[in-house]
Amino acid sequence: MTVKPKLTLKKPLSLQKQTQLFQALKPLHEQAEKEKRRQVKEQAKKEREARQKKREEIKVTLAWLYEQFPTCFNLKDLKPLKLNIDQDLFTFLAQAGSPSKAKLRDALTYYTSNIHYLKAVISGTHRYDLKGQEVEEITQEQKDYAQHKLEKTLQMMKAKKHHKNKSFSQEKADNS
Repeated sequence: MTVKPKLTLKKPLSLQKQTQLFQALKPLHEQAEKEKRRQVKEQAKKEREARQKKREEIKVTLAWLYEQFPTCFNLKDLKPLKLNIDQDLFTFLAQAGSPSKAKLRDALTYYTSNIHYLKAVISGTHRYDLKGQEVEEITQEQKDYAQHKLEKTLQMMKAKKHHKNKSFSQEKADNS
């Protein structure tokens, strides 16, 4: 068995040698930093593209819902949906041009997270099925949950707007 000798420094490098070593390694360090920044930008771009693709899929699925079930899904007259309405919708997914289950669930999540939908739940008295008929009453607990979700959503929107304005002000100050 061969023993590899350990690399050790018996005395510290002189300041001149340290400077030379640093200068020799500086281009490698800069190149690694550039590569890291490029990878971060590339990852951010991929994430933006994935979010954009998901938004487009949600729009297509919502358009399908508006077309197939206009009495239930109507932008001008939002109605609180029956609980577990996704189970009723799954039977229609075998049709040509229908979305997948995952896309349908994403679209329903988007639709029911809308502040106007939450307000409809808070002010409504009944939930509606796919035919637009009343099927169940909205409980006070459900209204409270919708109110909590609405407040949370509005806070997030306010924080995002504040952050955007702060970033814009900082960019403006940096450019001056």
